[in-house]
Amino acid sequence: MSTIDLPPVFDVFSIGVIIMTISSMLAALWQKYGLRKDPLRDIPGPFLARWTPLWLAWQVRMGRRYLVVHELHKKYGPFVRIAPNHISVAHKDAIPVVYGQGSGAFDKSAYYHAFVSDKASIFSTVDRQDHAHKRRLVSQAFSYKALLSVAPLLHTSLNNFVDKLDEISTREGWIDALSWFNFLAFDILSDLAFGEPIGMVLKESDTVAVMGADGKITQENAIALVDEREHLAAVVGIHPWFKTLSKFLPDPFFIHGHKSSTGLIDLARRRVTKRLDHGSSRDDILNKLIDARMEETGQLTEDQITELIAETVTLLIAGSDTTSNSITAIIHLVMTHPPVYKKLMTELISAIGPDGVPRHENVKDMPYLQAVIDEGLRYYATTAIGLHRAVPRGGAMCLGKFFPEGTEMSVPAYTIQHDATIWRDPENFRPERWLEEKDLGRYLMTFGKGPRQCLGRNLAYIEMQLVITTVLLRYNIELKSSTLETTEGFMHKPLHMMVKLSRRI
Repeated sequence: MSTIDLPPVFDVFSIGVIIMTISSMLAALWQKYGLRKDPLRDIPGPFLARWTPLWLAWQVRMGRRYLVVHELHKKYGPFVRIAPNHISVAHKDAIPVVYGQGSGAFDKSAYYHAFVSDKASIFSTVDRQDHAHKRRLVSQAFSYKALLSVAPLLHTSLNNFVDKLDEISTREGWIDALSWFNFLAFDILSDLAFGEPIGMVLKESDTVAVMGADGKITQENAIALVDEREHLAAVVGIHPWFKTLSKFLPDPFFIHGHKSSTGLIDLARRRVTKRLDHGSSRDDILNKLIDARMEETGQLTEDQITELIAETVTLLIAGSDTTSNSITAIIHLVMTHPPVYKKLMTELISAIGPDGVPRHENVKDMPYLQAVIDEGLRYYATTAIGLHRAVPRGGAMCLGKFFPEGTEMSVPAYTIQHDATIWRDPENFRPERWLEEKDLGRYLMTFGKGPRQCLGRNLAYIEMQLVITTVLLRYNIELKSSTLETTEGFMHKPLHMMVKLSRRI
């Protein structure tokens, strides 16, 4: 698979960008020439990145951060200064340092404040004790055993998806498979998070009713809400001042992003409130999250309800976005590599048969399928950037260099997953490598590393196994292009994947 990374539409250089430039440069100048000497002065990187976080924010805004950082590491080596107080470290030995466990573990940095709306979620909280408390409440719902109990809900959504694709496969013309994988992922996650699916697959649309700040109900595109909200957060998280300043900027990018954040919170609030008002013992993730809090306090407080809403928004966004983007990229890779397709189909047909909708127990122990998924995640890198961390009190050593307390650091996922010293032939899509070497998973960064790695990993793998198997077994797939065009907000995502489908039998 080859990729072309396209920037979002370029907006006129607004007065807001000028304000952010001046403010961030003043902050950097104060840091550089204020009360202390610059401790990062020997780390190479772009000239502007030394002086202002706006350089990095602009790369994020244009949807190309991971590629720019990747090229910088090729030029400068393992250490690159990508903002006045941010060092990117592209080396496998930095992973256990930056994303390690224990008392000396790095905490999440202030970057994640940008992802907080009403209340911090398990993803966005930066406080270690708060995270431990949230993880205790949330982790049980995402255990493998718990997910097996909700597997029938996944199969219901998958059957609806297959029925609709069977119908669509008889139509003329191209369809955007990415949109349909988005519809399915949203239906699955909304079913688990809210107690009922949004129903995108059945209505062939991602429109949802959202209440704005003015109290008016409007129809919005849910996928666009997620994309705009996550892209905004990825930009304004670069510097603590940007989140506040962005609320006053006339740039449509910021206006739409903040509106999308409000819309997603409203969507979750009304659906969670409906579930609580009507009551239900339905065995889904929301019920497990409610039960965990009820065990703690006996009844839900207003603060806990706000926390529930924050967690369901996180689940909906992270679960739908990561999974649908990954499924799209993996299927594109399989279809553009005929030997991989042939080998995978042999395994699938031998284990399941040529038709029908598989269940989890049919796909959970397929070695080559798992190798294809892991290789697709590595090659494509759905999470392509380095996730931000802050050096703890007392500073820390990394690859022989000392970094003072408060320095922001990250390990760029795309660069690690394309490092020839780890993968030998990283630009080749070769699933067999995962069968030849058993410890490669420590370098796969799709779900993060360390104590803050994604709790939804098991759910994502179950979805990917089921959807990829179902689509490949059931349909002939003709790609319109062998090139997958992509961009980047917070996640690395395809723009579309146009296909023609026909039933294999």
